[in-house]
Amino acid sequence: MPSTKLQLKGKLGLTINPVIHSFIEFLPLGRVEFIETLKQEIESNPMLNTQSDTEEPPEKLEAPDQLKNRYDRCDSGIMARYEEDGFLKKPSDAMTKQRAIELFGSASITLHDHLMEQAEIEFSPEELRIAEYIIYNLTESGYLNIELESIASSLKTTPAEMERIRGKIRGFHPLGVASKTLQECLSAQVAPDQPKLLELIQHHLRDLAESNYDLIMKKLQVDRQTLLDLIARLKHLNPKPGGIFSNESIDYADIDLLLIKEEGEYTVQYVDDGIPSLTLSRYYDQMYQKATEKQTRSYLKKHHRNANLFIEGIKLRRSMILDIARCLVKVQKDFLDFGEKWKKPLTMKEVAEELNISESSVSRTVNGKFMASAKGIISLRDFFAHGFTSRYGLKHSVNTIKDKINSIIRSEPPQKPHSDQAVADKLRELGIDISRRTIRNYRDELKIPSSSQRKKQYQINKK
Repeated sequence: MPSTKLQLKGKLGLTINPVIHSFIEFLPLGRVEFIETLKQEIESNPMLNTQSDTEEPPEKLEAPDQLKNRYDRCDSGIMARYEEDGFLKKPSDAMTKQRAIELFGSASITLHDHLMEQAEIEFSPEELRIAEYIIYNLTESGYLNIELESIASSLKTTPAEMERIRGKIRGFHPLGVASKTLQECLSAQVAPDQPKLLELIQHHLRDLAESNYDLIMKKLQVDRQTLLDLIARLKHLNPKPGGIFSNESIDYADIDLLLIKEEGEYTVQYVDDGIPSLTLSRYYDQMYQKATEKQTRSYLKKHHRNANLFIEGIKLRRSMILDIARCLVKVQKDFLDFGEKWKKPLTMKEVAEELNISESSVSRTVNGKFMASAKGIISLRDFFAHGFTSRYGLKHSVNTIKDKINSIIRSEPPQKPHSDQAVADKLRELGIDISRRTIRNYRDELKIPSSSQRKKQYQINKK
């Protein structure tokens, strides 16, 4: 007869706190989806109440199936323990959509403002007077459609002087503004070391539109592959440079946060406007406390618990979004102040370690979240950047590396352009170890030809 043995088996498992479970479900939701989720829960749970609701007590205790239809009669009572936590009432300085429009709606940087900032640095007071006239006569697309000769005398200057100043403005950011023709606009965006592309723009745009490729190849003395490369580069140019400063108002429907700069420092505020402020219904809570009938009490208990978890989950979501956003802004202040080239390498793992949370929480939180600022709308994902750490401990973003590659190539000797390996060696001298293959990939992304192609271009230029 076989012996009977008692065996104990250990099983390792993870039990997720119900509040955390609600919180995790809320994190990846965008603002619009999140608000819709709140509305659906309010409709299905009589224990949840909004501050705008008013109480209309029923005459008698309803059956569980009737209670489902009574959420709209909940009062605006607030449970003391939640009031003390401070998340049922909006803070006195709560950021609303109207406040956002006041801050950013009319204060957005226009094309004219952007160009005048550059003009004030570039020109003397007398030149600035002429530059201002040109800038404020640009179209929305950034073109100048007036004849300078006709108004030169009224500005007490010469047409030649106005053309000289217009030429300088064409070199401002965005490149190509103040141009009179499409050819001028596109040409301003092409580096001098790309003569074939310049020739294509200045003399063969009509041929290109009519697909006269054989004629273009004959005129430019290039093969079909080279022409295709030129066309690919042409497509990356902007025919309407002023368009990036659209005057359209910002749609704040999807904005979770506002970035405000005061006295050189940034503050991040959560946009509460539009998000229902939830409380527990005092009426149904009292009903739950007094209920003796088993079925009714069971029903109320379930919804009482779910309401508590829901409110706690909302609080945690708000806190997590703010914490991560503030961390991102703190690290990437230079990016916000000076632009893309100043973005530091930053990973989700680094943010997670800084805040002592999981990397997956960071990923879920930044998903579909947007921040409004005076410079436009920024996705929280835009704050992250891949990069490299040099042997000297300095961190370089991919964009910074690309700038260095571009700079090395621009300063290369025309008679012997740098190979990708030579560029890698130059970077290695700066303490940045990057493979030749990576250099080639970045060069391709920058639309820079290979060393052999550049050598041919230099030779053509020389002729």
